[in-house]
Amino acid sequence: MYYYIFDLKKCRKHSQVADIKNYLASLGISGEFTYPSAATNIEELVDLGLSKKYNTIVGVGGDEIADRIASKLIGKSEAMGLIPLEASSDLAHLIGTANWKDAAENLRYRRIIETRIGMSANGSGFLTNLNLDLRNPTEVTLEFRDYLVQARATSVTISNFSQGIKKIAPDHLDIVMKNVAPKKAGLMATFSSLFGGKNESLGNSIFRARSLRLFTNSQVNLLNGDYIVAKTPQLVESSDDDLRLIVGKKT
Repeated sequence: MYYYIFDLKKCRKHSQVADIKNYLASLGISGEFTYPSAATNIEELVDLGLSKKYNTIVGVGGDEIADRIASKLIGKSEAMGLIPLEASSDLAHLIGTANWKDAAENLRYRRIIETRIGMSANGSGFLTNLNLDLRNPTEVTLEFRDYLVQARATSVTISNFSQGIKKIAPDHLDIVMKNVAPKKAGLMATFSSLFGGKNESLGNSIFRARSLRLFTNSQVNLLNGDYIVAKTPQLVESSDDDLRLIVGKKT
């Protein structure tokens, strides 16, 4: 039933792998344990698990393994679980815990929600946030369906799920720019009515949209935590289909 993929980079010592396995066995939810390698990456392991008819694919690790598994399970009937190790606070909040033992208990109780994820044009998904890797103020262009926003930005975050941002719709992304001086073009009369949540106080602007294109003068990485998800220029959008995600009882 359960197919586990371990990110060994997030296991602080070899004994932690054994501790997790033993705890899963004590809960009666042991299964097949796999590990990415130079020969078989995470996505290939997910495909292998699906071909073996496992109905639950579980990542053991942080945001990278969670995002890469989620990207493969969008629109499928199989569920995704996560045992967090060094996961971001947003990802821990999404699944209901930062504690790996509590997350294992969640797998046993098997409460499933259906949620969208963010997707880039290169096929990489993200459950929580993408951050433009800006080292200095940079000219950034955001192209939405009916208008453009051009700004000299110090940070840009594209959020699918964040504890600090209330979503207006499950299929919309929240885009936060900081320390900007926007220059806008396009259907600006439409802008205010469609995106009344924009707040330019303290140099912050918030936009909400189903999809957008990002442009920078030179290529910039889009990061989730410390790993590269995509690079500019890039199309980013909310997924068309849902992910079936196992979460805590109180989430």
